[in-house]
Amino acid sequence: MKVLVVGTGGRDHAIAWKFTQSPRVKQVFVAHGNAGIGETAACVNLRTIEEMADFAEKERIDLTFVGPEKPLSAGIVDLFESRGLSIIGPNRKASRLESSKCDAKVMLRELGIPVPEFENFSDPARALDYVRSIGHQVVVKADGLAAGKGSLVCDSVKDAEDAVRSIMEERIFGDAGERVDIEKRLYGRELSFFCFTDGYTVVPMVAAQDYKRARENDEGKNTGGMGSYSPHPWLTDSLIKTIMGRVAEPLIAGVREKYGILYKGILYLGLMLVGEGDDITPYVLEINIRLGDPEAQVILPRLRTDLVDVSEAIIQGKLAGIQPEWDPAYRLCLIAVSGPMKGKKGWYKGYPDRYKIGVPIEGIDAIDRDCLVFHSGTERDAAGRLITTGGRVLCVVSSGSSLGEARETALSQIEKVRFEGIYYRKDIGLE
Repeated sequence: MKVLVVGTGGRDHAIAWKFTQSPRVKQVFVAHGNAGIGETAACVNLRTIEEMADFAEKERIDLTFVGPEKPLSAGIVDLFESRGLSIIGPNRKASRLESSKCDAKVMLRELGIPVPEFENFSDPARALDYVRSIGHQVVVKADGLAAGKGSLVCDSVKDAEDAVRSIMEERIFGDAGERVDIEKRLYGRELSFFCFTDGYTVVPMVAAQDYKRARENDEGKNTGGMGSYSPHPWLTDSLIKTIMGRVAEPLIAGVREKYGILYKGILYLGLMLVGEGDDITPYVLEINIRLGDPEAQVILPRLRTDLVDVSEAIIQGKLAGIQPEWDPAYRLCLIAVSGPMKGKKGWYKGYPDRYKIGVPIEGIDAIDRDCLVFHSGTERDAAGRLITTGGRVLCVVSSGSSLGEARETALSQIEKVRFEGIYYRKDIGLE
């Protein structure tokens, strides 16, 4: 069969790589990919969802799998399905669960699913009055899509005021900041929890520990992710049962029955697990409508079941007949980013702030073949050299019988990668 993967980042590279492992797949195309993905699959320069649908029809694509949230929110699933094309991902209506944090929180509250105390605002003055009047710390979130960086964690009233002004007045996240969700800051254990769903059956995946902060010891600004590992260190069967029973299953059933949304594809729950007496309550901080990045880079290599089989079960509403199998070995991912460096007009602070692109990359060929390398922001220049094009450049994924072994391997291998300003966290997996 022919498969089309939509996306350009490390997650999408991992998805394309996973499909190439299937004996059922003859060819994998990626729209529009990057230099590293081009070594795994055939990259095609398709930028709009209409171009992608036209290509899928012309090439007789059997299955399309969407990596990022933007084409899902733009309605790519609705478009493909209207043309009779098989595709994995939630439709446009379901995509509101990620494309609007404000709407999602209201829906979750109405469904009785645990969420932090929150209020939504479209008026900056009212938002400022609110953060001054409450007696607890908050998180201020841009309503719309902000590439995983739209949540500002506040330690003080001044931090909250600055966050409101930055998002709503300065528009640091663009139109995503037309509204804000201001929620009570919770303390506990954060967890990224992933599920497959066909709209009725919900099947949990293995979990991954993600690292969002830019600097070691979880300091610095939020990023799209600096690394991850799987299996998760403290996610027990009992806790999985709690999350499925209190969040995942009532969410999928609730949006179907109350809002008429048949949610099909990947469900990604960003949770804060808070101890309350003898119980743990899984509060939903956010919902994403696709695989995470870099969680996908450590989850997909552990999936032993053919991703084609899982995808077909989702599309056909037969997920109840699938029980995914997982490799028990550890996987650990280190993200190499464009860090601080000097430019012609001063210093670049580096990702997630301003960074330089077009920097040559060397050393990837020296990485052991037992490791995987997934690219996020790379391309070939006119001379054929591999260069940087983004803040997150690439990642190295290692395996090991223990977390420590996987960590040591990843660190030893990423040291072989060289480009000016390279930075990566060295505390990933140091638990």
